[in-house]
Amino acid sequence: MFYKKILPALVSLSLAMMACSFADRLVTPVTDAPQEPSTSEAPANAPARTLPVLRDIRPVLEKLGGQPCEESPDFTCVTVQVPLNHFDAANTETLDVVFAVLPASGERYGMYVQAFPGGPGGEGVSTATVSWFDDSITEHYDVVYFDQRGLGLSGELACPNAYAKNFLGYLNYDDTAGLEGYDTPAEQQALIADTRTFVNDCVTEIGIDPAKLAFYGTNQVAEDLETFRQVIGDDKFMLYGVSYGTAVAQTYAATHPDHLMGLILDGTIDLTLPGEASAHSQEKGFDTVLVAALQACNDDPACAADLGGDAVAAYDKLAKTVSDTSVRYSFPLPSGQSINRTFTFNQLEYAASYQLYSRSDRMMLLRALAYANRGDIVPMARLLNSAASLDPATGKYLGDPTFSDTMFDSIHCTDNTYFSGTPDERIQKTIQDGQSSNGTVPRMDGSVYTGVMCALWPSNPATPVTAAPLRAEGVTTLVLNATLDPATPFDEGKTVYQNLADGYHIYVEGGVHSIYGWGESCPDDLVTDFLVNGNPPAQRETVCQWEDPVIMPYVPILAQNTSEYEDPLSLLIAIDDEITYTPEYRDSSFTEEESFGCRYGGTFTFGPSDAGEDLKFDNCSLLQGFTMTGTGSYDYDAGLFTLEMQVTGTQSGTLTYVRDDNAGTYSLKGTYGSQDIDLNQ
Repeated sequence: MFYKKILPALVSLSLAMMACSFADRLVTPVTDAPQEPSTSEAPANAPARTLPVLRDIRPVLEKLGGQPCEESPDFTCVTVQVPLNHFDAANTETLDVVFAVLPASGERYGMYVQAFPGGPGGEGVSTATVSWFDDSITEHYDVVYFDQRGLGLSGELACPNAYAKNFLGYLNYDDTAGLEGYDTPAEQQALIADTRTFVNDCVTEIGIDPAKLAFYGTNQVAEDLETFRQVIGDDKFMLYGVSYGTAVAQTYAATHPDHLMGLILDGTIDLTLPGEASAHSQEKGFDTVLVAALQACNDDPACAADLGGDAVAAYDKLAKTVSDTSVRYSFPLPSGQSINRTFTFNQLEYAASYQLYSRSDRMMLLRALAYANRGDIVPMARLLNSAASLDPATGKYLGDPTFSDTMFDSIHCTDNTYFSGTPDERIQKTIQDGQSSNGTVPRMDGSVYTGVMCALWPSNPATPVTAAPLRAEGVTTLVLNATLDPATPFDEGKTVYQNLADGYHIYVEGGVHSIYGWGESCPDDLVTDFLVNGNPPAQRETVCQWEDPVIMPYVPILAQNTSEYEDPLSLLIAIDDEITYTPEYRDSSFTEEESFGCRYGGTFTFGPSDAGEDLKFDNCSLLQGFTMTGTGSYDYDAGLFTLEMQVTGTQSGTLTYVRDDNAGTYSLKGTYGSQDIDLNQ
């Protein structure tokens, strides 16, 4: 089962998705008016659950030696010793697994455990947050995150050097031998040889007995949760799984349903699918979402104008261009200099797939596509750097400190098989299957090739893995879903819901990968009511209606020169938008000073301040004919974004630009050319 993102040519996407997407949740504004869900005809007629009131968990945490978590200090970290192999009592070897607990602030109903990280491979403790929970949830529940075995604080297993070499080789591969994909005998033999080298190098770099990798699969992780429950001493707990976490949650629910108060699955995987079927399901999921985003652009006048009236045709044209011959371009560096680079088909597919998780990211993809349609590939390259964790200055792979590429590969290949037979037979079947999919999913395909790596991975099961449909008898289960979820396609979640003994299906027409926590009252209010009041939804199926279900409102790209703007304030608003949606700036944590190279020369520098952000621009030209030098700031509490600049180019002057987020206004004062400027909007 393919949990994370489309994985073309054996390379997992780093998850800033969950990584990704979850960071966006922190800044997504709550809609002004609650969205009323539309519901199915058949009522559930289910009574509310009786919620227990339990003893305070703090004395238990203290007894376990709990200490504030270094990366999430509001949480208390405890280390629990678990068997290496839960299913072999004769094996006495153990591991340490770290759990982070935020005790309930009031009357305690129990633990609300987050099988949160995406991937597999995402850390839980370093990303622990309650920012999208209603206060009533943290009042009544201990919120629990954890680093599953082999990740983060729970004994990291990693092969960063082998992974970086393999990943960069994939991204920079210039496939001119045939169609995209491994469609010639020479390419197929190179794929097998390169994958074998990667697996051998990675396992050697991990540095443990390869046979032990089998004990890091999801079935063992689920049993670690059961050990934690026993150590805490609660009879039951509430469990939330998201993305890959739904595999952990379903595995636990299948084995220990008697110990669950309730179950919430968000972005749900169908564990009954074999590896190759899951890969094809995801290929189609990504393709469906991409086409929907492109069509949404065609329905938006500003977006359609930027893309010549047909975004689908613009994407296909770019894909064909970089498939036929990679694009050479000049990339502006943070130093103010530039460097010549090459943009490949694999880079386009990787960057585009990464942008399909959220509505704002889809809009950013459309902006980058609009620039590419105008002949400028740099914005798409910026998206690639952000998605692939590449250093803009050097092109080297940086990785995501909260995500393990190594454990993505290892857990995926421990849990799943692609086809049957010997490793060599599986490899050949995988390659044949990969060829059969070329052209059937023309814009997003290739993830089935992961089966080549899995066939060679030491912990890959010798026989095909199958899982029975989850029934979860006696466990009320909410399945959260979206028709435009690329990574865990809608039909998979719907199938899981249909097999449940007591299931409820809450989904968005459109939507994103995992729908809880985006500030939308549906499903957030339904989840809160279920947790805090014990109330299941009124209907078995609930359809959530979101205001912008496919893409966030499109923000036009910069014009090519200043003369295309009616006045200087309109120009500065457009520059403000361009800064906001530059990936280096948008994705920054603002913990240290950073810079990006402006498109036509100069640099823009940003970093933290006591009030929010300090900004500096040095001969920065984001469009031709307008060069800025000066400083700025962003005061978060006051909601004021300010730029004070000397301007040269088609006109010279001194300008002060202010965006007032609280008032929703813009102003520009100063001189520009021969004019005194005092404009407001």
